[in-house]
Formats: sequence, C-alpha cells, structure tokens
Amino acid sequence: MGTSLAELAAIHARMERGDVAGAQAAIAAVVMAEPGHGPAWHLAGVIRRRAGDHAGAVTAFTRARALGVASAELLNSLALCHEDLGALDAAEAVLAEAIAADPAYLPAQLNAARLAQARGRVGEAEARLRQVLARNPRALGASNQLAALLAEEGDAAAAAAQYRASLAIAPDNLAATIRLALTLREDGKAEAALAHLRACESRFGRSPEFVDALAGALIECGAVAEAEARLERLVSEAPAYFPAHRALARLAREYGTGKDPYRSYRALLAQWPAERAIWQNWLALMLDHRDHAGVVAAAGEARGQLGDAAEIDFYEAVARGELGEGDAAEALFARAAPQFSGHGPFLGARARNALRRGEPRQAEALAQEAGARDPADQFALAYLSLAWRVLGDPREAWLHDYETQVQQRPIPWLAEPGALEELCCVLRGLHRAASHPPDQSLRGGTQTEGALFRRSHPVLRRLRAAILEEVAAHVARMPADPDHPHYRRRAAGVRLAGSWSVRLTGAGFHIAHIHQAGWISSALHLVVPPPDPADPPHAGALVLGEPPAELGLDLPPRRIVAPVAGALVLFPSSMWHGTVAFAGGHERLTVAFDAVPVG
Repeated sequence: MGTSLAELAAIHARMERGDVAGAQAAIAAVVMAEPGHGPAWHLAGVIRRRAGDHAGAVTAFTRARALGVASAELLNSLALCHEDLGALDAAEAVLAEAIAADPAYLPAQLNAARLAQARGRVGEAEARLRQVLARNPRALGASNQLAALLAEEGDAAAAAAQYRASLAIAPDNLAATIRLALTLREDGKAEAALAHLRACESRFGRSPEFVDALAGALIECGAVAEAEARLERLVSEAPAYFPAHRALARLAREYGTGKDPYRSYRALLAQWPAERAIWQNWLALMLDHRDHAGVVAAAGEARGQLGDAAEIDFYEAVARGELGEGDAAEALFARAAPQFSGHGPFLGARARNALRRGEPRQAEALAQEAGARDPADQFALAYLSLAWRVLGDPREAWLHDYETQVQQRPIPWLAEPGALEELCCVLRGLHRAASHPPDQSLRGGTQTEGALFRRSHPVLRRLRAAILEEVAAHVARMPADPDHPHYRRRAAGVRLAGSWSVRLTGAGFHIAHIHQAGWISSALHLVVPPPDPADPPHAGALVLGEPPAELGLDLPPRRIVAPVAGALVLFPSSMWHGTVAFAGGHERLTVAFDAVPVG
C-alpha cells in the first residue's frame, strides 16, 4: 500500500515545526520507495525549497508535474524556484500556466504582478492587481501589494488611499496599519501618521512593530523624549525585538540625547550573558556605527561568555583592521575563514584588510571570489579596482573609466526661473535631525529620513521624473559589453533603490565610500558653497577614485568634479567617492539616489 496523504501531511508538519532535515530524510525515503508518487514529489519540492535546495526543488516539482500533479499551487511553487535560481523568464512562463490552470488562485496572480514590477513593467503589474481587485474587492493581499507598488513609484497619496482601502477590508490588519503610517511619513505628513497610529494604539499597542513605528513618527514630529520613553519600555517588554534596540541606539547618536546608545544591550546581557544572538546583534550594530574600539572590547567580553566563535572573530577582525591593526585582523580572518567560506561580506572585509596590509594579490583573489559569487557585489568591484591600481594592472582603467563612466549634466527643469530655489526650500524643511546618521558617510550635516522620491510633493515628483529621464539617457549611452561587470547589467529600465537629501554645514564633508545596494549612484548639487579664503583646494568638490584614508594607500583621486548648482553627476556605485570639506559655515545641499537595472 502506498504512502497516504495523511502520512505526507505528517512529514509536512515536521518541516513546519522546524525539523527540515528530518522532513527531507523522510520524504526522500518515500520518493525512493515510490518514484511514481506524484503528491510525494510535490511535497519533496516544498521541503527542498525550504532547505534552500532550489535546483533540487525544481527537479522535484517537475517530476510531480510529469506524474499528473499540475495544480496552480504546484506551478506557482515551481515558478518561485525558477525565480530563486534567477531564471526569471521561466518563472514568468510557469506563472502564466498557473493562472491559466486556475485564474482564481491568488498567490500566482500576486507573484506574477510582483515579478512584472521587479522587471520594470510597472504598468502591467498595476493592471494585474487592479484586475484581481475588480474580481475580488476584498482581496487584502492584492490591496496591500498595490499600495506598496504605488508607494514605490512615488505616488504616496494614492498609496495611502489604497492602504485605507485595505483597512476598510480588514481593520485589524497590522501590516496595512503600519504601512499607512510609514507612507504618510514618507509623504511629509508625519503629524497625520502620528494621529493615525495614536488612534490605533488601543488595538495594536502590544505589538513591537507598532510601537517601533509609533516611536518613529514621534521622532519625526519632534517628540523625541516620548519616543525615547516608548522605545525604552519596548526593549524592556519585548527584549528579543532587536529593531527597537537599534532604534534606541540611533536616537541617542543622531539626536544627541547624551545617553549611552548601547544601554539596552548592556541590560540584556546583564540578564542573559550567554545569549549568542544578543552579542551578535550588538557587535554588528557597533560596526555599523564605526565604534571599532567598542567592538574589540565587547568581543573580549563575548568570548568570556561564549568561548571562541567564528562570528566574534569576524566582527573583531573588521574592527581591528579599521583600528590599524592589520596583522592581528588577518589572524582573526584566517581563523574564521572555514565557517565563512564564500560569504561575500567576509571576503570583502578581508580584501579590504589585505589592501591595508600591502597585500594586493590577496585582495585581488578575495575580491574576484566575491564577485564570482555575486556579480552585483559593488564592494567586490571596488576592492578589485584598488588591488589592480596598486598592482599597476591596466584592467583598473577598464573596470573604472573615470572619463566616460562619470558624467555631469544639468537638469533642464532646474534652470527655469524659481525652480531651484523652490526645490531647496522644500528640502530644507525635511532636514530635522541634529546630527548625521551614525551609519552613513557624511560628517557635519544631516540626511533626510526615508525615501525622498516616495513623497507626493509636486516639486519632488517633478524632480524624480526629470532624474529618471537623465538616468535613462545615461544608460542608453552605455556600450553593449556583456563581459564588463558594470555594463553587462544594462537593462531595459531602471528603478530607484534609495533616495535622500544631504545638507552639510560647518566644514561638512563625505568620507570615501561606495554604495553596495546600487548600480548607478549620483550627486545632484543644488546649493554650492561660495569660495572662502580658508578653503582647501577643490573645496566642496566630488572626489572619485580616491581610496578611503584609513587604508593608508596614499593614492590621489582619479577624477575631481567641481559641483555646479542644478547639475547631476552619475557614476558607477562601485566607484570610491567622497567630498572635500569646506572651511566656512556655508550650506551645501544635495540630492542623491541609487539606481538599479530592471528588465
């Protein structure tokens, strides 16, 4: 007698309880004994995907399909596996089959819309979601997904209206409640967001995610003390909710409260000194904040509680490298290497330290390995470029051509009478923090919260449209070169992966950095400081190709771009860039964004 559906359900339940390895072993025994059991192969695909074996999952789902299991559910799962493997055309084809098999199967419809959006076909994605809602007006998932799409496309007002429609369907939907508040905040309506959250507090006040969102709205409305009090209560009541600990630390650093940013972590460890997750989260946060001495001290304490651990070695290696202890850092990297084999951030950090230690060949090998594993790894390209430069390898100029890949062009709209002044006035009203974010590159200035181009202010929407037009023209000018790490990502369209404004004053500047999440990065100069007799050469200029000072490479910039008010500079996200400080207390106002390919 064959394996029953009840027995398969028991194996599935085993996976859901977290015993994925046990479920894998059990279903492997079933399909080996009964190779013609279609539902068993279907379950094998589900379990393999949960285990991260996406290729194995495709094999299992395909086998189940050949044995007559051709439900929309199976086809949807198969499409997701193709997507996991980067086979997006195959994923879309199978999703079309799933929808044809059962047009009412909502997950396939939503995945088809999501994938269309991810590939740059935003109009198609929106149309799909609206068709779903026309057939089923109470499809909450479709409503929330449509709202998120509208927000991503910069139509915050329409997104907020759609989230309200979601809440009309399901007033107790926490996701729509929080996302409506975030959308209102991104649209510059922090007071409305706060009023909305306060009205919902009686229902959701015990949710850590809700309290976190409420604290963010309070901060944006200037109620920093109340936000701090709520976050302090949250870390006490929900100690395992690490975003609250990170928010409390950032508040202390960015708003100058004068309190220990890490006090909640210290309290956690006083109660649970041997809890590995606490140490890891705290060490990672200190690295984000560039508190390298704090990482070294905490790493010693962590070993006292946990013993030797590769994760601690990794964090301490990065910190010691940044403190100039390159050889000590390399010893720690070497000790941690077996556990972090193939881990992109580890390879990049070790390559960085190799450059600091004067070992460009090692840096080259590590960066090439990281790039082979993830061709979009911008740090891998950045460190590879430096290694080739130190080695005198001509491939540096092939990878980063500073004359052709860096372009400065005026935004025509900003030359219209009053346009530049109006934009600057809007942006100044968005800079509310007292200091720069601790995990960003700027010094002596502030950065706007959230995604700038998700706001519905007509001036910002016009700027977004003008920028997308310039980026599209920039991409169209790129050569077709499938062998080049930057050009081979050229696609039919682009989307903005992040957008913000920076306001520097009082000798502010940016340290040398890159943008890991981007493909094309930017600087749109809006207010350029006037010359000052005390200014260094090229004060306020955008400097490209100069490595971070802490690497000690003593290499000059490859290109210096003088800022021009109203002009946009575009360059590869893997290119090191920073700015030269200016002496006076004059304002320097910019907009920046990262763009990534879609299609």
